[in-house]
Amino acid sequence: MKNIRFSVIAVILTALMATSCQDRLVVADNSPFGEGVLRLGDTEVAAIDGTKIYLSDVERTAAAKGLIEEGSPLAPGQPIFQQVLDELIDQRLLALDALRRSLDQDDETRRRLSAARERILGNVLVEQHLRETVNEASIRRMYDEQSGLIDRGDEILARHILLATEQEAINVIKDLEAGKDFASLARELSKDTGTQERGGDLGYFTKDMLDSAFTDIIFATPIGTRAKPFKTQYGWHVVEVQKRRAALQPSFESMRGEIFNFMTYDEIQNILTNLRAQGDVKLLFGAAVSPPSNAGGAEQAPAPATNGPSDNE
Repeated sequence: MKNIRFSVIAVILTALMATSCQDRLVVADNSPFGEGVLRLGDTEVAAIDGTKIYLSDVERTAAAKGLIEEGSPLAPGQPIFQQVLDELIDQRLLALDALRRSLDQDDETRRRLSAARERILGNVLVEQHLRETVNEASIRRMYDEQSGLIDRGDEILARHILLATEQEAINVIKDLEAGKDFASLARELSKDTGTQERGGDLGYFTKDMLDSAFTDIIFATPIGTRAKPFKTQYGWHVVEVQKRRAALQPSFESMRGEIFNFMTYDEIQNILTNLRAQGDVKLLFGAAVSPPSNAGGAEQAPAPATNGPSDNE
């Protein structure tokens, strides 16, 4: 059931991205594809067999394809404008020919049109709900709440050399005591390919960011000193602790996208859970799919961690 729920949410999210641009209010269009929509102030950009394509149609489609940012204007003369308009003209010609052949009366066509209408209505409901619940104020509120709950403690700046054997580690200690450069030895000898070229630099890290077998020893080592060689599952370590400071909280700007994604997923989960709890759902064929047993508290995605700065149909 969790996998099915995730698939539904993924489809909704994809559709929302494709339909986020809003039509301008523009004269009543009663052509076969006008649906009687009021279009007050929109611009007609093409006429095809008695039907119209409007500027807002081009802009919405371009945004849905990721060709422009949502809300960005388009104008004739821009390559993207002509590209999208040509696609819409071809689409309209195909659809008009389908009507002339009465394909809209075909049972399979009716089923597909009904499914598309159902999907769009559901997406509109979700869009409206997300506008009310996932906005700058609510995103900022979650950031403030999460930041206030998390005490990340201190973070340490250290560098290390990873070696295969204890004897190699002892030899490196002797070289360091003889005055050899730590970074040079790391580049020459360290087995840690992730830090080797940086002279063994690990950067700043908190105690929960790396293996506890490693950080327990490092956080017990005084600043400006070197830990005795020790072994973890990765090999033998020679480590120098350079600095220590209170861990920095990640900025709102760095966390905004992650919080937005979490809240969007969470709110869609809430909608589906509540509708399942309130709806009269009966399984009429087989039992392959069952409604969630915890209707009042569906499993939720984990809250975003603040771990360090550093339809168009």
